[in-house]
Amino acid sequence: MLIYKLKFMFDWGSGVCLWSANDNAEDKFGDYPIETAELPISQKLKDNLERLIECHDEAFNWNDPSGNLLWDDGQIREFLVLAKKLYLLLCDELGEEYEVEFIDHM
Repeated sequence: MLIYKLKFMFDWGSGVCLWSANDNAEDKFGDYPIETAELPISQKLKDNLERLIECHDEAFNWNDPSGNLLWDDGQIREFLVLAKKLYLLLCDELGEEYEVEFIDHM
């Protein structure tokens, strides 16, 4: 069985939260970043992931990129709890053909 390895992580302004992590994933999805729409998951989860990506970008101070985030520690914790919840749902929906690594770097 082919295994598709992915990384679940956020990058400011990228518009994605999944990245290819092996040749099989790159063959299936193309480039390194993976659009949510390309994933074999429910529309509800796709929508929730898209909102999470948008929410993540709201923490970044686009007017002062080298400055602090706009969120306090509590908001960061809340985001990470939601991200972990959606990550677990994603792993469940993707199934055994996928190995998804959660990378936390807020």
